Amino acid sequence: MVKPTNTLSKKLALGSLLIAVIGCSLLIYSMPLKDVLNQSHQIKSWLAVTGYAAPAVFTLAAALLTAIGMPRLLLCSLAGVIFGFTWGFVWSHFGTVLGAYGAFLFARWSGREFVQQKFPKIIALSQATQARGWRSVLFMRQLPISGLYNDILLGLSTVSHCDFWIGTALGFLPLGVTATLIGAGAIQADISHLAQYIGIAACAFLLLSLSLKWILAQRQGKNPGMG
Repeated sequence: MVKPTNTLSKKLALGSLLIAVIGCSLLIYSMPLKDVLNQSHQIKSWLAVTGYAAPAVFTLAAALLTAIGMPRLLLCSLAGVIFGFTWGFVWSHFGTVLGAYGAFLFARWSGREFVQQKFPKIIALSQATQARGWRSVLFMRQLPISGLYNDILLGLSTVSHCDFWIGTALGFLPLGVTATLIGAGAIQADISHLAQYIGIAACAFLLLSLSLKWILAQRQGKNPGMG
């Protein structure tokens, strides 16, 4: 007697997940993303009104926007313009990781069990993901897939919450640092300072990317059967 109710609730949860994904995708697509950085000084003025709460306001806004699918690199660049590199990176990194976790939680709550029951291949993928822990999350973060869809796929897997945080925090570093540096460089009046920021951004991206690839290669070398 309980089964039909459980099945209905699972279908409703999965339906809400699909509606949310489609709705968020359409919302982000309709937003004038190209104008966001052009309005960075106006956004900075708005945040200045909040006083000491500005970092918290920005972080929460970044988390919400990341959760619904806004490109996180845009938010990182914006943070660099508003707060400079150091604090811009701190607030944007935490905000985007938090937003990704929100999407992860929603996918896990709404559709994981139903999808695994209806599509057995997901179970095999989940088991492999769970076995590799945070490194599997780190690997997925390097794939050319929208962050929102990555979050949903990971939410449907059996990867742990802790592994999601570790893998996402590390996986977001290369492009996050680079985008924040570029944003911070954009406010430099001196062209030589701008060139320095761009050079540092390029070096940071190269070093961080190589470091993450080395970590993944080490793991695959220890577990050749899991690649």
